[in-house]
Amino acid sequence: MSKSNKDYFESLSKEILKINSSLRWIAIANSSGTLLNIARRDGLEPLMTRQENQEYALNAITRHKSRLKFEDKLGRLVYSLGKYEKLVRIVTPINNKYYVLLTVDVDEPHIDSLMRGQIIPKIKDNIQYFE
Repeated sequence: MSKSNKDYFESLSKEILKINSSLRWIAIANSSGTLLNIARRDGLEPLMTRQENQEYALNAITRHKSRLKFEDKLGRLVYSLGKYEKLVRIVTPINNKYYVLLTVDVDEPHIDSLMRGQIIPKIKDNIQYFE
């Protein structure tokens, strides 16, 4: 990954975090599950270590890949969501090479509109950086 891509991923992550105050954490990962960038809300105390987040990313992307066999019947996965007691975790594929992983405050009531109306369009507006 070039320095310019790393700088861009950092910049995009910070832009996405500014979309809504309920966004806690964002990471960009490659298709191997390697975290390329992590950003978190100012003042947020992380619930997991970087190593644990890396393991989560690998597992989440592996699960996503296991769902690809159903795309012909169900359509492309827009995002997947896991709601935990302390937060909501979301994975959205950008393309076959990159993924965005997010955490959101558990009490955010408008996750679907946040994802489909703001976050995914922001990613699509910048898709050229993920080619």
